[in-house]
Amino acid sequence: MIKSTEHNQHTIIKDIISLHTPEGIEVDVTYSKGVFYRDDNINEPRLKFDLFPQTSDTVKASADKLPLLDNCVSSLMFDPPFIVGFKEGKQTGIMGNRFGGFKNIKTLWEFYDNALTEFYRVLKPNGVLIVKTQDTVSSGKNWFSHIHLANKAEELGFYHKDLFVLLAKHRMKGHNHTNQKHARKFHSYFMVLIKKEKK
Repeated sequence: MIKSTEHNQHTIIKDIISLHTPEGIEVDVTYSKGVFYRDDNINEPRLKFDLFPQTSDTVKASADKLPLLDNCVSSLMFDPPFIVGFKEGKQTGIMGNRFGGFKNIKTLWEFYDNALTEFYRVLKPNGVLIVKTQDTVSSGKNWFSHIHLANKAEELGFYHKDLFVLLAKHRMKGHNHTNQKHARKFHSYFMVLIKKEKK
């Protein structure tokens, strides 16, 4: 039985492939070092992109400006940054220093919106978009990125087919977690979206 919650992201990815992309994942636009594919039962994508390529077979490209034709791919993986309050050259915590981030929630969500628009362009009709996302806290406020992404995706013409929750036993501590105002997030999401034809 495939369930909606797991502690292992490889299990979730294998479940998504089993249910929604039996031929595997064709494109990863935030490939990095390919951590998603370090399981013998998950094949690497045919096309790999990243703004800062970490492997020799990864093409340099931003997720919101892909060197791809319209309606040309059947499935796509997107694992974007979720850190806000990021200032280059200044302490931003382990996660920010490792993966980068955005100045504020406005610029983060603008990137998400532009990327979703680009994915709708390059995916074939009924193409599958997999988005890993995590909500964030900025300026003392909760920002629910998974809801923003779901709303924007629906506006563009995606159907929200499935949702998986990745649970974490441990979290890395950020640089600004001394004065806690919200529940610490021990989960992230894998959203499965289907491109539908616009009426």
